[in-house]
Amino acid sequence: MAEANVKNIEAIELFGESIASLRNTTRKQADEIREQFQRVSSWLEKELPDYWKNEHRKAEKRWIEAREELMRCESKTRADDERSCSVQRKMLAKATERRQLCEQRVRSLPSLAMQWNQFLQEASTSLRQLDDLSESTLQTAFDRLQGTLETLRKYLER
Repeated sequence: MAEANVKNIEAIELFGESIASLRNTTRKQADEIREQFQRVSSWLEKELPDYWKNEHRKAEKRWIEAREELMRCESKTRADDERSCSVQRKMLAKATERRQLCEQRVRSLPSLAMQWNQFLQEASTSLRQLDDLSESTLQTAFDRLQGTLETLRKYLER
C-alpha cells in the first residue's frame, strides 16, 4: 500500500476554509457590483434626464428674462449709446450659453444611456463568470477537498 505522507492535516483544513472564505467574498462582491450598476442605471435613466430637463426649463426662463431686459434697455436708450446696455447683453450671452449647454446635455443623454447599456452587457458577462467561479468552481474545489480530508482522516485513524 502507498504511503500518504500527510504531515499536517490542519494546513489542508485551513486551505479549505480559505476556499470557503474566497467563495463568500466573491459572491458578496458580485452582489455589491450589481447594486452599484443598478444605482448608476437608475441615475442615468431617471435622475439625470430629469435634472437636465429641469435645468433646461430654468435656463430657458432665464434666457427669456435676459432677452426682455435687453429689449427694455434698448428701447429706453439712444441708438448711438452702445455701452448703456452692455450689462444686459452680457447677461443674455451668459443665459444663451447656459441654455445651449442644457440643450446639449438633454440631447446627449440617450447616447450616454446606450453606451452605458453596452458596458453593462459586457460587464454582465464578467459577473456571470464570477458567479460561476463562486457557485460552481470554488464549491466543487471545496467539496473535493472535504472529501479528500475525510479520506485522510480515515486513513490516519488506522
